[in-house]
Amino acid sequence: MLIPSSVIMEVSSLCNVSCLGCAFHGPHGFVNRPVGNMKKTVWESLIKEIGSWDKQVRLTAHGGGEPLMNPELKDILLLAKSFPNISTGFLTNGMLLDKNFSEFIINTSLEWVALSIDGVVPETHNQIRHKSDLATVENHLEILLDLKKKKHSDFPKVSINMVAYDIIKDQSDAFVKKWIDKVETVMVSHYRNPPKSKRWPNMPEKRVPCNLLWSQAVVAWDGRLGLCCEDFNIDYSPGKIDENHSLLTLWNAPEFEQVRTLHSHGQFENHPMCGTCDTWAEEYRKEIKNSEGYHITQTPSQTIYTR
Repeated sequence: MLIPSSVIMEVSSLCNVSCLGCAFHGPHGFVNRPVGNMKKTVWESLIKEIGSWDKQVRLTAHGGGEPLMNPELKDILLLAKSFPNISTGFLTNGMLLDKNFSEFIINTSLEWVALSIDGVVPETHNQIRHKSDLATVENHLEILLDLKKKKHSDFPKVSINMVAYDIIKDQSDAFVKKWIDKVETVMVSHYRNPPKSKRWPNMPEKRVPCNLLWSQAVVAWDGRLGLCCEDFNIDYSPGKIDENHSLLTLWNAPEFEQVRTLHSHGQFENHPMCGTCDTWAEEYRKEIKNSEGYHITQTPSQTIYTR
């Protein structure tokens, strides 16, 4: 039986921000599935199952919404941290990441936290990330970093991501320079607009099977299993996790095995989602030389900067 090395657990599909390119909550969003917070009956059984595996697993506690919208997030993270084989973290828009929650994640040695921050100019950031405020997000990030420094903590590892929309592409260098010496990782991501496009630039010529089908499990807030992180609407679910269906049972279901077989045989076009998706290429990485002293790694979807 296959066991994933990564599990995305959508603790909430609700959001307090409406971002320009968001498939869920943006002005051009196309996701039409119901929204809500993951219930304890789902997240508790899911985490306990993962904790029983004889395998190290990266648990990502976010999905189509803002994880801090779930009032049980602290309990979720504490349970995940109680299992030695689980490393966990989450991506946030930063608006709700107050001092209290920053102290919590530092005191619990949460492995990682990532923030979405689009550029360095308040006017364009707030235009792209409607209902967000750059000054508030940056202040919350600085509080987290200051607390981490005062507590002499190595955790959480902090990364920030900027989506390079056309109107802020010219802010990329300033964004990197502003944060590269404060956080562990700075990312500048290529903008795409699903479902019109799931394409990335700088693609390798030869297509290979998508590793996500063998490594990543995605659980929506209502317990349904998605095919992968690109299955925004959970259109290809084999079922819902409940007392009769474990994560591993569903992830090894015939529906998913059929997709894996298509990929193994190079028949990518025979699946309606995989035929138009470039996420399979994300493992292709290229190191880029620079004069700034950064370590730069380029993938089809983003450029990653570290010191």
